[in-house]
Amino acid sequence: MPDGFNPRTLALGQAWRQRYGNDDAAIVQAALSLFHDGGFRYTLAPAPLGRNAMDDFLFDTREGFCEHYSSAFTVLMRAAGIPARVVTGYQGGYWSDAGHYLLVRNSDAHAWSEVWLAGRGWVRIDPTAAVRPQRVDLGAAAAAGNQLPWTQTGWLQSLRNHWDIVNHWWNEGVIGFDTLRQRGLLTPFGIRKADPALLGLLLAISCVLSGALGLVWALWRRGEADPARAALRALERKLARCGVVRRHGEGPRHYLSRAARALPARRVELQQLMDCYLELRYAHVEPPSEFLQRFRRAVRNFRVIRVVK
Repeated sequence: MPDGFNPRTLALGQAWRQRYGNDDAAIVQAALSLFHDGGFRYTLAPAPLGRNAMDDFLFDTREGFCEHYSSAFTVLMRAAGIPARVVTGYQGGYWSDAGHYLLVRNSDAHAWSEVWLAGRGWVRIDPTAAVRPQRVDLGAAAAAGNQLPWTQTGWLQSLRNHWDIVNHWWNEGVIGFDTLRQRGLLTPFGIRKADPALLGLLLAISCVLSGALGLVWALWRRGEADPARAALRALERKLARCGVVRRHGEGPRHYLSRAARALPARRVELQQLMDCYLELRYAHVEPPSEFLQRFRRAVRNFRVIRVVK
């Protein structure tokens, strides 16, 4: 132990040695009883400690998390002449049913102690469990009371599990896409080693193809996105077979009015179609679906027999 630090803690450990003699197990139990019965409290936001951190913790603040308890326990053991050390790692985690693996987070980090006992060797001791057993059973946040009940609902845990799978795919497929994996990218296609030039060429070709496919898809969607205009085109084709062809730059009102004059037997029907289309086009931001269906049905039922010359 370093000189000039934590005199009260050292004195307590030495007093236990005098009281229990060579019974190291009794000294270990005395320290655990101190944590269990001495008014200690588990918290993730403890009060700050001064130069003699162990003295402040054991005799003043008496609050802290696993690192406080494992450090204080180890100092007490060394003060009593028992070899001891702090061990850090992870304790906890939860099973992901979606990914079929045990997920261990940074919040599951934990610290405990090990002491050397004659005839047994290094023995693991978790002094935090003497203060707050829930830290071992439920995790740090639950032991500190920082976990609300709604955070443990099934749907939220399922969402968390699926999000972790997405995060795992991202780490594997994007962040972990190192040079070695890049060179072996084309192995399934018979290319054992792909150099940067080849990868760059393939990337450029992929971008061009993706852009072309995206453009084709966008143009196709554009044509399908206006059912009213599509129905008007169908009407134009029917009228064109009768000799009434829409002129370049001719608006729908003028065109359908001209068609009504050319087909007097269908004047009323064409006038209704024109009014219906103009209302669909200009009277609504989003035309009602039933109104659109009525226009399309009217176009489908429109029949002309007389051919205009």
